[in-house]
Amino acid sequence: MTTTAGRPTHAEASRALLRESILDAVGGLLADDTWSGVTMGEVASAAGVSRQTVYNTFGGRDELAQAYLLRESERFLDAVDEAIRAHAGDAREALRSAAGLFLSLASSHPMIRAVSSGDNDDLVALATTRGGLLLTTMTARLADRIERTWPGVDPAGASLLSENLVRLAISYAVLPSDTPEQTAEQLTRVLGPYIDQLVEGME
Repeated sequence: MTTTAGRPTHAEASRALLRESILDAVGGLLADDTWSGVTMGEVASAAGVSRQTVYNTFGGRDELAQAYLLRESERFLDAVDEAIRAHAGDAREALRSAAGLFLSLASSHPMIRAVSSGDNDDLVALATTRGGLLLTTMTARLADRIERTWPGVDPAGASLLSENLVRLAISYAVLPSDTPEQTAEQLTRVLGPYIDQLVEGME
């Protein structure tokens, strides 16, 4: 429940702060260890709360990992939003810039390092084969940005472009084959004609 002015109640603000503190603790631990090597007790200790509080807040280890993946993907997409807005007049450049920025951020992020290591099957699954929520959330967020940047664009086309771009970006982030800039260029060569068609076909 929020206040009449739309501001969160004290209880809501406290819960949000608790969640952020625990997720920050996960990020800090992943900077030095693999996900399989991180225990719920270590997360609790790093966050300054009890182990039971971590369970009460997230429900379990998989739910905690998923919440961390979702939060960090939102942070990546905040930066992607800025890149797209900065190049709204050139759809291909917006695509290239957004993809390059995403992959550059991912290349040094503890989440991606954790997923990319060979000892994190659970985290890999949550980001890929069991990553339905992550995929749909990122796709919807990116499609919304495309529709707001180019009003009148076909929503179904924006969703199709977003899903393919997100799937490819996650794949390249987890298993890079080139530099972020070169990969972004390759993605633009493949998807560029489609985004041209999408933008040119606006009503």
